[in-house]
Amino acid sequence: MMGALVSCVCGGASSAPKQDWASKAAMGASRRPQSNSNGYSNGYSAAAPEKEPEVKEEAPVVAEPVPQEPEAPPRPAPTTPITLETLQGAWVNSVGAKITVEGTEVSLNGIKMVMHPVNLNDDGTVRSIGSIWQLSRWLEDERIEFKEAPSREVMEFARSVVWSKATDERMVTWTAQMKGLGYVGSSKDPLNRSIEGCCPGTCDAKAKIVENSEDQDKAELLLLNSIIDKYRLPDLLNIPPSQVIPDFSNRGHTGLSVEHVHYLAQSFAENGFKNRTGNSGHDIPVLVQEPSNSELGAKSIQNWRAKVSEEKGFPPKEHYERLFTKSKIYTSLGNGHFNQALNLFLNECDSIYGKGKYQIGKDKALHQAVHVGVSSIVLRSEITLRERETVSRLLNSKREYKWIVGQDGSVNIADATEDQTTCKQFEALSKVLDAVELNCLVRAELGVKDSHRIGQ
Repeated sequence: MMGALVSCVCGGASSAPKQDWASKAAMGASRRPQSNSNGYSNGYSAAAPEKEPEVKEEAPVVAEPVPQEPEAPPRPAPTTPITLETLQGAWVNSVGAKITVEGTEVSLNGIKMVMHPVNLNDDGTVRSIGSIWQLSRWLEDERIEFKEAPSREVMEFARSVVWSKATDERMVTWTAQMKGLGYVGSSKDPLNRSIEGCCPGTCDAKAKIVENSEDQDKAELLLLNSIIDKYRLPDLLNIPPSQVIPDFSNRGHTGLSVEHVHYLAQSFAENGFKNRTGNSGHDIPVLVQEPSNSELGAKSIQNWRAKVSEEKGFPPKEHYERLFTKSKIYTSLGNGHFNQALNLFLNECDSIYGKGKYQIGKDKALHQAVHVGVSSIVLRSEITLRERETVSRLLNSKREYKWIVGQDGSVNIADATEDQTTCKQFEALSKVLDAVELNCLVRAELGVKDSHRIGQ
């Protein structure tokens, strides 16, 4: 029988031998029920049934792993100067854009950035790509790091954007990355689509998904409340606008929008200045009392001095230079446009919209605000840069929550209720845009179509 089984398993043709009647009788007897010592039947006898043969499976053949060549170590960063010649040709950057440099002209995804050419230093080295990317340094593998900032004064803490030469090998990686982001089919050529599409690099390949929820709002309000409570000086203080400049951290280090400053000043001139009453009215300024010679005080002065020098629409430079000679200044984390709009009246500046000079006239409330200031929350200079950025961001992003502010300067934001009433889209957007974007928003709101700032 074993031979027959082995033959069947192995594929043989022979059949099992026949059993005679005696063998069958013996097997039958062995299977009759037996009685145990108590007289009960225990079924079949303990005779062990014949075991079937075990068939051993062959061990699978495991292919030996092919040894992979170790990746070549990155080439050291070059030490040569980065000149105009260095940038010529095709590049891709770390946020998904394809860039071409021809002479000083820079094209982004096939579109020439007329307002953002390559800017050079006096020695011929590259300084920036217009006012969007500031040159930082060489990186390994002949990559170049730029900082996403409008000027070199504010580039230190800005986000890095890395350019890599568009070699065949890198383009394979770039194409796979863009395919993963959805740039396939007609999205490969967005400029020739029949509908408006997205250009690679215009959506941020590094952007994070932000989830908004009631719990998140409460947590952020509690964070804002705790930072202000930690650093605030006792009582609300009236600080004259002439002593205030934007904090270095304000609006992502981009400072203020000159267009929005004039928008507010024009509103004061046409509608009169409205004092804050109770918990309604203009926002309460949040300021930092800062020594002029501290690290962040010096950076705030340097940043604002550069901004005023390049943009003539702000109050004159002489106004601020008088402030910079003092040992103490105030820097704004919130409501910064408000204070500089009041400074336009203090200096009787010209409207950038051709509507004459800003003059206080007989408006007593405006006179008080310009020369004495409005009640403000003032924080100690020990507040860190990151905490300043957090306060500045949350003051704007949580604009719909109405605070409760005590006369002693105490703030209750954590229990603030959300204002569900509708507001203009302009007002909502004005709280979250940086200075350059806010300039564009104000021009759109006012219908300004003729300005040297268009395209900047």
